[in-house]
Order: sequence, then structure tokens, then C-alpha cells
Amino acid sequence: MNYKSLLPFTCAIVLSFTATYGQITENPRVEEQSAEYVKIKRVEITDQYTIIYMQFVEREAPGMKELEPLLRKMPGQQFQMPSTTTIGLDPETRLYKPGEINVKFKLIKAKDIPTEMRKQVKPGDIVDFVAYFERLTPGIEVFDFYEGRATKNQKTWNFYGIHIKNPLKKSGKTTSKVVPKTEKPVQPPVEEKKEEKIEAKPVAPEEELVMIKGTVYDSKTKNPIPAQISYLEKGDSLQYKSSSGNYRIGINPNDKYDFKVFAKGYYGSNFSLNAADSAVKGSFVKDFYLIPLAVGETISLPNIYFETSKYTLLTESFAELNRLADMMKENPKIKIRVEGHTDNVGDFDKNLELSTSRALSVKTYLINKGIDEQRIEAKGFGATKPLAKNGSEIEKRKNRRVEFMITQI
Repeated sequence: MNYKSLLPFTCAIVLSFTATYGQITENPRVEEQSAEYVKIKRVEITDQYTIIYMQFVEREAPGMKELEPLLRKMPGQQFQMPSTTTIGLDPETRLYKPGEINVKFKLIKAKDIPTEMRKQVKPGDIVDFVAYFERLTPGIEVFDFYEGRATKNQKTWNFYGIHIKNPLKKSGKTTSKVVPKTEKPVQPPVEEKKEEKIEAKPVAPEEELVMIKGTVYDSKTKNPIPAQISYLEKGDSLQYKSSSGNYRIGINPNDKYDFKVFAKGYYGSNFSLNAADSAVKGSFVKDFYLIPLAVGETISLPNIYFETSKYTLLTESFAELNRLADMMKENPKIKIRVEGHTDNVGDFDKNLELSTSRALSVKTYLINKGIDEQRIEAKGFGATKPLAKNGSEIEKRKNRRVEFMITQI
């Protein structure tokens, strides 16, 4: 047999096979994900689908294997295995092109995992399943897998920044080697099999989605830091944890949100967003720069308000002060000095007295929130430490402030 003459024919078969099955990416790199117990093992791009092979692992309670034989032998006790959990894939799951919320690809079907019902899993169970989506547009080689927003009782599987092979199709005609024709024996006619049609299920009206995204940084080094973002949605307290500092959160465009940003060893931050009032549609970008907790560090409390020329705290100040109280509860060894400042308008001594009284008001609030008074000093500086020249109303407003200095960790 002449092996050389078969070489072009073999190459043609290989090329045909590659074109049919498209691009395959094993264990694609994922920048961020909402759940560590679910992973993407493989992504395959065919002419018709984006096929995602996934694996869910139900984590086993620590030491349960060792305890089970002992628990079964206990007299008079009925042994019960830990309660099972349920899993499923939301039929509204979408693939998105990062930063372009309108470029999305629907879930067509799923294999080995339900989309309408839930499947029970026990501790230690491993579930391999496959999700079929509309084909990603050639050239999209980074995408997001978004199942939805988590609720108090149900976690969702969201993956951000999935890197795959999906190059743009080459334009223009391509030439190929000509394979010599060979006489084919006459075959009896074969009845053509009709392609199985996938009946589309009725799809509920799509909920609009707005994406808020950004990065949490160390304010000193400007490096990203692991962080946690919490917020309320329809009464549910939700949390987003990011090991890289990058985050993406889908929100309802008609609701107002208050976000709280935490990072271990840093003073957190708050941020409010009313998407309906913003001119920006589709996505928002918000970065956070958190100040590291260190002895001698002075941190401004920007949202502290008092009655004019008085030291009575207004209710608008409570959110900021609650954040400070939470930080002190999470770091029980930290001690601080609350510092009050005024502008240069009016009598020097009265300004000094007013700034001291305002610092004491903040201290009293923190004590009422459960912070030991021995951990809090209070001192007023009047107009002796201005941040600006006091030449304009904007500069004066900047000088009227409350800060705290970390005195001990």
C-alpha cells in the first residue's frame, strides 16, 4: 500500500473534523466566580452552540466520614444523614460579552442538570453536567456566565472573565489541495434522517439587567485587594466576595442600592446608586480605594452632619458612624481618637469648644453602639488644622470635618 498517496486524503479528513467540532478550550481561565464548588471544565464552540462542561461538588461536612460509624452504633438514637441540598440551572442563564450588556447569548438546553426543577445532592456528591448556549460571535474570546442574582436562600453560579479560543473567521477564499477523485461503488439509496428539532420552551419576558463593576484597591499601594461587597435587594442581604479585588454585580435598573465594601485590615467604604436616575445605561464602573488600618493613620468621616453651630448629630450621619462602629467591633484591639475641626469663622475659643463637643457626640454615639469608652478619645482642634485656606465657602466646608486617628492596634 502506498502510504504517501494517502497523506493528502488524511489531512483533508483532519481539517474537516476540526471545522465540524470548532474550538475547544480545556479548563479555561476564569477571572472571578461566585461559588468555588462549581467549576468550568471545558468550553466547546461548534457551528450551532457554545457548549460548557461543568462540575458541581457538594462539600462534605468535616469529619462526617469518621463520625458516621459511631453515630450509627449509638443505642436509642436514630441516625440521620446531613440534610441534602438541591441544585439546578436557571433557564434564564445568559452568556454576556463583558462591558456590553446587550450582547448576550441564551441558554438553549442543559444535560444532567434540571432547569425547571431542582436535583437533590448529598455531601460528597459530584455532578457533571453540560449547558448548551447560543453560539458566541466569532472573536469573543472572553465572556461572562451569569445565572442571576443570589437570594437569601439560593446561591447562583456566576463566572466572570472566562477566557476561551474563539477567533474571528478569516475573510476571503482559501485554497486547498486537490484530492484525486476515486470511483465510489454504487450504494443503495439511504433514507435521510430528519434533523432533530429542539422545541423552544416559552421564555418569560427578560428582566432588564444593569451591571455595576470595578476594582477594590489599597489606597496606598494602588494594588487590588480581596474584598467583600454587601447590599440589600428586595429585603435580602446579599454578599459578593472577590479574591482578586475585581467585582461585577447585576442589579435591577429600577431600584436604589446601598453598597458596603469591606476588606480585612482596611477601613471600609459605602456607595449608593440609583440606576434609574443615572444617564449611564447598561453598566456602571465604580472603583474603591480603601485605607489600611495602621497606627497614626488619620481617616476622614465624610458623611457626618450636625445642626448648624451645634453639636447635635443629624440622622444622615448614622450610616457613616455605624460603619466606624462595625470596624471597631471587627477589630477589638483598635483604639481611636475622634478629632473635631471647624473653619475660621467666628470666635476662636467658641470654635474650639464646638469642635470638642462634636467629637464627644461621636464618641457617645459609638459607646451607645457597644464600643468600650476606654477605646475612644475625643479632642477638638477648632480652626487650628485647616485642610484648605478658608478663602471660599467650598474651602470652609472642607475644613469643617470630623476625623479619627488610630492610636493603637
